[in-house]
Amino acid sequence: MNPFTEHTQQQGVTYVQHWCFAMGIAWRLFCSVVAFVLHAMLPFIDIERRLDLEATAAFIYERNEWIEGAKENKQAGSQLSNVPEHKRSGKQIAHVFVRSFLLFI
Repeated sequence: MNPFTEHTQQQGVTYVQHWCFAMGIAWRLFCSVVAFVLHAMLPFIDIERRLDLEATAAFIYERNEWIEGAKENKQAGSQLSNVPEHKRSGKQIAHVFVRSFLLFI
């Protein structure tokens, strides 16, 4: 099986959806790391609420729920099974992208 699609098929998402999912998490963690490094060096700089440990843990938990839901939908047969894959994934890609990056506006 193709190494680019084996894992994504097991997760019930497309390659692009998986990329957006992983990059959204990576970006969020990167921003949190930068905030914590700055706070460590300059303790008078507060960590924004949306980047603190509690908010970051909640974000990761929510994203994990999304990916686990995609896997469960694939295993159970999605309600969108009559919709062509390219149309279904476009809506999901938009949701992942917007949800992941709007948190930083």
